[in-house]
Amino acid sequence: MARRRITPRRDDPRPGGDATYFPRFPASWLDRFQAWVERLPISTWAFYLFAALGLSLLMHVLRWLDGSLPPGSLEVNQLTLGIFPVYFFALIHYLNSAAHRALANYRPLLDLKEPGYASLEYTLTRMPRRIGLLAIALGAFLSAASFLFSPESLGVEPSFPYVSRGAIFTGILTIRIAATYWILQVIRQARTIDRIHQQTKRLNIFRRDPVYAFSSLTLRSALGLLIPVYTYLFLAYSLGVTAAPSAIDAATMGVAIALSLAIFFLPLSRMHGRLAAEKHLLLLDADQRYSLLVDRFNRQVDKGRFTPLDSTGRAIAALTAQREAVTKISTWPWRAETLRALLSTVAAPIILYLATRWSPGHLRRTAGAVRAPGHLPRPHMVQVLVREVLGLRPTRPAGCLVWRDTSLG
Repeated sequence: MARRRITPRRDDPRPGGDATYFPRFPASWLDRFQAWVERLPISTWAFYLFAALGLSLLMHVLRWLDGSLPPGSLEVNQLTLGIFPVYFFALIHYLNSAAHRALANYRPLLDLKEPGYASLEYTLTRMPRRIGLLAIALGAFLSAASFLFSPESLGVEPSFPYVSRGAIFTGILTIRIAATYWILQVIRQARTIDRIHQQTKRLNIFRRDPVYAFSSLTLRSALGLLIPVYTYLFLAYSLGVTAAPSAIDAATMGVAIALSLAIFFLPLSRMHGRLAAEKHLLLLDADQRYSLLVDRFNRQVDKGRFTPLDSTGRAIAALTAQREAVTKISTWPWRAETLRALLSTVAAPIILYLATRWSPGHLRRTAGAVRAPGHLPRPHMVQVLVREVLGLRPTRPAGCLVWRDTSLG
């Protein structure tokens, strides 16, 4: 059956602004939105910053007007509902820009002409329209399910008016859609990277920079997932302004940490296998040459031809040094500092948390709280400092989600 040709709309984003390139599929709604953002007279990051501030303010204003939140008070849940949707949209935009740079750095290994490269770039940095619609459907389903069956987990109280309920649901819906879109994009980019590595023909183990190109993209994708997780842990344990994670929350965060490692490693696994195979062939070739040189050296000794022994010995020494150099070459397609950045980001907050939880001072405070039921633990110095700097104080007992601005009386 003949393949139907897609006629792109005029506002389809094209790689590099090439007006002669026709995309393989229509771009998603978010790709069109990103193209619109890039045409604005302000910088991209200024737009996302103002969007996060404006959305957070809007969420609070709606709660102030219907009386479910005291006027002038700030609630962490409302800040989250305003910041995290913009965060995911900005992250997706940033990862698309990083994908452009990574593919450009990898291009010396690709045997592609301009149309083929433009098609590959479009596939790596764009999402098909149907996948964008799938993200909306999945995000809406997850939001509706959690809002209907467990509204308390979203910070919705039975006394909230419909305006507050609608505002919270809209915020949750936007977060779920953006997060689902990001997950689908990461999966699509990982598959595209794997296919690029599979189709690469000109692979040189001594030419490392192009090989490392996509590790920068997968690192940023992994860190993009870790930032929300550790932000929540910081708010819960260091500042004490959100409720401590439940067992389900802790399991979800553990899965997110494991997923971040998979996001970094899995797309690069094929290139690791190809580099290992290339290194193995080089070592086999070096061993064969070494065996021939040693045989020549022994024959020259047996025949009493000592004059060429010096040149043969130098060739053996040079080949030995070459083999040692090849042996030391890493077959992992990332720089050492890239892996250190990921592992330190994953491990440092965990180590810091365990160190504070098992410190002698924390154990003494915990024991004191057990001996004196009803005694509220003393706030951490960081909590006190943040509250004093922002002019905020809790309006509910410890562990609540609301702070009130004391300057407003």
